[in-house]
Amino acid sequence: MSQAETFLGYERADGRVGIRNWVAVVSVMENCNSITRAVVRSVLNTVPVATAYVRGQIGQDLEITMSVLAGLATNPNIGGVVIVGLEPVTSEDLARRIRPSGLPVAIVNIQETGGTLEATMLASRQAARMVRAASAMRRKPFPVSHLTVGVECGGSDTTSGLASNPAIGVAADRIVSLGGQVVISETSEFLGAEHVFADRAATPAVRDRFLAEVHGHERRIMDQGVDLRGSNPTRDNIRGGLTTIEEKSLGAMAKAGTTPLVGIVGYGERPSSPGLHFMATPAPAVESLTGLAAGGCQINLFSTGVGNPIGSVISTTIKVTGNRNTAQNFSDNIDCDVSGILEAGERVAAAGARVFDYMLSVASGELTSAEILDARETSISRFGLSM
Repeated sequence: MSQAETFLGYERADGRVGIRNWVAVVSVMENCNSITRAVVRSVLNTVPVATAYVRGQIGQDLEITMSVLAGLATNPNIGGVVIVGLEPVTSEDLARRIRPSGLPVAIVNIQETGGTLEATMLASRQAARMVRAASAMRRKPFPVSHLTVGVECGGSDTTSGLASNPAIGVAADRIVSLGGQVVISETSEFLGAEHVFADRAATPAVRDRFLAEVHGHERRIMDQGVDLRGSNPTRDNIRGGLTTIEEKSLGAMAKAGTTPLVGIVGYGERPSSPGLHFMATPAPAVESLTGLAAGGCQINLFSTGVGNPIGSVISTTIKVTGNRNTAQNFSDNIDCDVSGILEAGERVAAAGARVFDYMLSVASGELTSAEILDARETSISRFGLSM
């Protein structure tokens, strides 16, 4: 195993490896968010996992939300968890889902502690203790097989399908060849070209499930009376030169490289085997990135054409562009410029190798623009109504 195929990470109790070592402060429901954010403002090396709902959610919708919250809290990038809840029953439900990871878990319930100030103080102390313990950990070398990498795009244009997505695809192929996991998401980004991607399925069962996810997603959208031709490509996609949903989908698929599709996972679910997987998520970047982070992705390779600043709170996000103007005018948010593919004759393979090498540097500790600027957000998708 060469040094070029390793990264420096933090080993977790469940055998997975983090590329960051944060303490997560998790809101059990939306009325806890102000305290969660106050704790994060007070304690270094903590990250907020806020939520817009939970209270009043029912059935599958509630189950998915709680599962995703637990997935975010147990992402390998997390070294400890402080749960901020309103009352003990829901808080314990979330804690029960987190404890099997082996992470330290503390619970602070606002009603039991006596309100905002007391809860903030107690949660901050718990978080500070966990940060101190986490800071004693040291990075160690690990092979790429310990990485789960999400591939995402947002603000796509003509350069996305021609440059940045194919470059990410080269990196994705290398990750898979070294035993790692790659997860591509955004169900609607396959519409019109889903049959092309389905032909890469490793088994008929994988192929059938992939097509069922895409066609079911399309049907649910159409049942709402939405004409996909008016909403996808989006307005910024169209300004960037994309003309049809099929053109956008063919370009988006290039992020997944060329390896077989070996698995399908639901929103926020963790892949169980090496190789390329598809996660059924909405197209908006924050919802999709949240699903990928809950599914265990330590890092995301995010292609953008006309520019998209946002990253994930939990899963470190690398912004890649193939647009020269975006690389110059949106430079504060761009981590990797592959515009040389279109502007200077750089080969896609060479640009993809640069993306891969940069990804390993980030996995070993180099900060991305989204981290430095704190351009990070979490939003869990809804799958039903609240009471």
